[in-house]
Amino acid sequence: MYDKIYIIDFDDSFTYNIANVLFSYEPNIKVISHLDFFDQRHFNDFLKVKNKIGIVLGPGPGHPNDYCGYFEKIQLLRKKDLFFIVGVCLGHQILAMLDGFEIRDSLQKVHGMSELMVFKNYHAHVMRYNSLAVFHNNKELNLREGRGFISYQFHPESVGSTNSIMFFQSLLDFIKEPIGKIWSF
Repeated sequence: MYDKIYIIDFDDSFTYNIANVLFSYEPNIKVISHLDFFDQRHFNDFLKVKNKIGIVLGPGPGHPNDYCGYFEKIQLLRKKDLFFIVGVCLGHQILAMLDGFEIRDSLQKVHGMSELMVFKNYHAHVMRYNSLAVFHNNKELNLREGRGFISYQFHPESVGSTNSIMFFQSLLDFIKEPIGKIWSF
């Protein structure tokens, strides 16, 4: 039996904050080290699952290139309709890099700064803790959404972010939908 949500820990203290936010809505969660999750033997078994699974590529230190050994495996996950991926901070940067976006120093390096944004027609304060950012056409992208994924440069799980669960709602909806639902993106 596989858990419904896997939170990939890139050695970051915010990882368990994500687990705490999600646990109230889905207790079948596993936090797993990136080293263990992407271990070849474990990963190959994981790809054989037959049920829907949410994967959170969590925050962490360093540049996405520091984790380039995982890029091919992440692309394999993205090709399967049984997985929905949420990227937070480093996870956001990794997903963007795989899609050809540029990662470079943020125009405003911040650690613990609140920012007001509109997300799905709701105003929310979110906390940013980043020195790197995703760029497209010389503009920082703090949020990306597409078929089978959503990702954030900010930390929706931070105590300073409002209504944290709404940022994980796509993931929760995905794991509760019957298998075979057509993507609506």
